[in-house]
Amino acid sequence: MTRLIEIINNTLILKKQVLEQELEEVINDKQGKVGERIKKVTDIISKLAETDSSTNTLNTYINNNNNNK
Repeated sequence: MTRLIEIINNTLILKKQVLEQELEEVINDKQGKVGERIKKVTDIISKLAETDSSTNTLNTYINNNNNNK
């Protein structure tokens, strides 16, 4: 795996961990209106889904690239 691919992979992993932490904080936060908290949670979940999709796409690329060698 090239250095650039490793950096991209690590960036996606870090982004996912940050989003998961944000999600946990919003879920456990008892302040604020329920509607606002739900909006924040759904926004974070959407970002998590996007990050997971990007990670899966990158892993597919890596696997295909390794199989073609």
